[in-house]
Amino acid sequence: MELKSVYPVKINLLPHQYITKRTPDWVRLFFIVILILLSFLSYFFYINLDVKTSSLGGDIEFLELKLANLQEREKRIEEVQTQINVKEEKMNTLKHLIKGEPDWLKIVYILGRCMPRDLHWDRVSFDSSSFNCQGQVYSIFSLSQFICSLGQYRDLFSQVDFESLILGEEGTYHFELSGKLETP
Repeated sequence: MELKSVYPVKINLLPHQYITKRTPDWVRLFFIVILILLSFLSYFFYINLDVKTSSLGGDIEFLELKLANLQEREKRIEEVQTQINVKEEKMNTLKHLIKGEPDWLKIVYILGRCMPRDLHWDRVSFDSSSFNCQGQVYSIFSLSQFICSLGQYRDLFSQVDFESLILGEEGTYHFELSGKLETP
């Protein structure tokens, strides 16, 4: 009778020092699991970094477009600023010119407002610091009232003087006045 074994039996006739010890299966399985986990982790980090770099690339493109838009706006603002500077220079020049000249509208308005009804001008001339007027009046009282009214406006007329007063035909007086204007 023969003995049959279900399991093959291996007989190793080598000396004990030459026999290689086999690592247990649980250690092999542990290293395989660790290798698989490391490969999944590296793949995950690679995918994560790839997503981040692609999103940063999109952000870079967006920022470059925004930078181009801002540079274009900056050029337009610089052009507008140069136009504003030119207009400010013109305004400063005009202010300087206006400060040097008397307010002619105000002067003529005051002269017309102070004029009595029976006083008429034949000729009036103005320059930057004085005026001269010639005319006729029916009473000396009206002429003195006119000079007194101009004297109330010392901020415009610093001095008003008679140059001449002549009695003309039909009882009218011909006069000539001169005055100095206050310049700002």
